[in-house]
Amino acid sequence: MSGALLERATRSYNEAVERREALFAASDALAATDASASEIEAMASELEAAGGEVERIKNGDLKRWSAIQEARMAHEPIAVEREHGSAPRDGVNKKNPAGSLRVKEARTYEREAPHSFFIDAYRSQHLGDMLASGRLSRHASEVTVEREYRDRGDTQSRAVSTAGFAGLVIPQYLVDHAALVLRNGRPIANTMMQLPIPEQGMLFQIPRGTTGATEAIQAAENASASSTDEVWANVSVPVATIAGQQDVSRQSLERGIPGLDQLVYLDLAGAYMATLDTQVINGSGAAGQMLGILNTASIYAATLFGAAPTAANFTLKVAGAVAGVAGAGTAINPTVIGMHPRRWGWLQGLTDTAGRPLAVANAVGPYNAGALITEAGGYGQEVGFGIMQAPRFVGVLANGLPVITDANIPTNIGTNLEDVVLCYDNRQGLLFEEGDGMPRQLRFEQTLGNQLTVKLVAYGYAAFTAGRYPQAFAKLGGLDSTATFGLVAPTF
Repeated sequence: MSGALLERATRSYNEAVERREALFAASDALAATDASASEIEAMASELEAAGGEVERIKNGDLKRWSAIQEARMAHEPIAVEREHGSAPRDGVNKKNPAGSLRVKEARTYEREAPHSFFIDAYRSQHLGDMLASGRLSRHASEVTVEREYRDRGDTQSRAVSTAGFAGLVIPQYLVDHAALVLRNGRPIANTMMQLPIPEQGMLFQIPRGTTGATEAIQAAENASASSTDEVWANVSVPVATIAGQQDVSRQSLERGIPGLDQLVYLDLAGAYMATLDTQVINGSGAAGQMLGILNTASIYAATLFGAAPTAANFTLKVAGAVAGVAGAGTAINPTVIGMHPRRWGWLQGLTDTAGRPLAVANAVGPYNAGALITEAGGYGQEVGFGIMQAPRFVGVLANGLPVITDANIPTNIGTNLEDVVLCYDNRQGLLFEEGDGMPRQLRFEQTLGNQLTVKLVAYGYAAFTAGRYPQAFAKLGGLDSTATFGLVAPTF
């Protein structure tokens, strides 16, 4: 009985908060007009009444039934949500020894919520719906209070205001779903050093030394010390705009049910991630694109195989790439091998002269293994390297380097339509993104009004450079011209 009454009190409290937020939004709109003193006074009275109602419920029914439910739960061996703070295994909250319950309000936009984020955004922007605006405001407050979106490195929350609809904050449940979109994703991009993008500008510079000072043995006392002028240059990093659009009918936005936002945003977000990953790998640096790894000048290249690929010449090429990267300077050392899934599949099909596979599962145990299969096509756990999201590590080569597969690696390079293999120090690839890397910006553009069609545009900003230390990156394959030579499509 007490649980149902507490739930009813919580619902009443949430509705009162929603009415108050709608009035706040209405007051903001009123302030931008030539409202009379009487109108402003009436609005102030309504706000005071709404605020009083919130406090009345909070300190009345909600507090009363929370206390009753707390007393009941204290004698039941079940897990409850405590006040903010860590919950030790003994169930006692160290920040709140009394263990008082915290009434958790339902989030404004959840998977089963009665309101749709997209529909509210549209209705608020185009129809002036104050209740929708209030829900959006409340959602922005939830994001800020609960620190849903953070900068890299768990710093201050960066929730964006919903006052201008170029910067709406996407609900977390949509972000969670977006990771499940069946596209190629962003495996290699996820291994890069991820940094917050600068707040302004579409091009920024990173200083890079090209000639360093020298130190040498002094030939004799009072002889001149070694002297070489340092030379510095700037690495230009363009900020790319990744955008996509979808035509949506006004009927679906004005009369649609919650769930529409999932269908539309998931697809746009999946396309966004795959595009960003492709740019990190192979962006041209022209026409608004990032400059990807494969097009960065001075990376190590072991392109010609000069024969059909075998276990022996492939292993030799990888060893050469490792030596090339590691030999460039002690600041860099290869940490990751990236390849297309078809190349990893080819490796798994290789056998020795006795027909034994050269790539074996780690559960089987190596005998003469050229690679160990640790995650058969699945997403591995975080393995260090500053990785923020778990990438697709599928195994380990015989040299000990983890292997990541990425279907965004091109397979049409050169006359033989080869794929390439990347060997790199992931700490030297700098990927600058907004928030946690998901597209956050929304625009509802009514360019087809005569057809009752609204264009939904989702976009975001990102920048990448491998130019800080290009020697930290190496590519294998891509330039053989004789048929069957190089990393051509394998036959299974």
